[in-house]
Amino acid sequence: MEERIIDDEYGRGVRLKKTKDGFVDVTDEMAENGEVEEGEEISFAFPTLNEYAEQDDEDLVDLSPEEAERVRKEKAEALARRQAEYKQTCEQGEKLLESGSYHAAEVEYEKALQLDDLATEASVGYWRAKTADFTDPDVLISEYVEAGIESLEFDLGYEAADIIKQKYRSSFEKRVQELTAEEEPLEKIVEEKQERRREILSYRKLRWGVAFILCTLPMVAMIIATIVVGLKNFGAPDTRYLTPTIVLGVVSVALFVAFMIVTNKYINAGRMYRLNERLSSTEEGRRLLEIRDYKELYEDLLAVPTDEEEVSEADE
Repeated sequence: MEERIIDDEYGRGVRLKKTKDGFVDVTDEMAENGEVEEGEEISFAFPTLNEYAEQDDEDLVDLSPEEAERVRKEKAEALARRQAEYKQTCEQGEKLLESGSYHAAEVEYEKALQLDDLATEASVGYWRAKTADFTDPDVLISEYVEAGIESLEFDLGYEAADIIKQKYRSSFEKRVQELTAEEEPLEKIVEEKQERRREILSYRKLRWGVAFILCTLPMVAMIIATIVVGLKNFGAPDTRYLTPTIVLGVVSVALFVAFMIVTNKYINAGRMYRLNERLSSTEEGRRLLEIRDYKELYEDLLAVPTDEEEVSEADE
């Protein structure tokens, strides 16, 4: 009589006995009867983590043991081929890097990135190719200057990011020095120009502010006078107040037009003054901001201690 031992949904081993009606779970029968046939051995198998993973694989559902084994074998072979292709592609990319064919190497590593979930070697190689082996690290920084160090580490992979931080630390340090050398004189130029404009714009803002006040007060007074005189037309027996009302109204309109012009000038003067305080309002200021943003990301990359520093800290 044929018997099989399989795992139930809880990972427990159960014994099945084949009858004319199919397989019967004799484990349950023994549990209900409270006895076990003499000489009969009951086995309980506890699957490993890998076996759990296989049980969760939808491709193995409703398959016989032979078919499930065949599927597992095919998957293992496919994985081995994929790993071999990944390794071969990375090796080809490395050869192209060594020969200076950076664009071709980039293409190879881009293929490799699709072949492995972690793809640490491919990720490092891809950015080596993109940056000409990190002789131009700004290519990498420009991609993540807005997103920040967290996005860079996540996209590259934390292990690949750590390798790049350690191996190309000198390139990052050199680039920070270059950016600092460019930043210092540029910052001085930007501040000097900003101060000169500030004096001019401050005077312009003050001038139009005074004009705004001088225009507002007579306009308000004239509008009030027009309303007061105009109301008298309703109580007067003749048109003695009509002409003064018209004259006052015309003057009020003229003052209102002047008020709108002066107000517009005053608002623009204030806007130009505020813009002058923003570095992004000029080409030189935008470049200064860009340098500072690049330096910040480079410094985040350099914040990771070197191997020697880690050993020193461990000794302490």
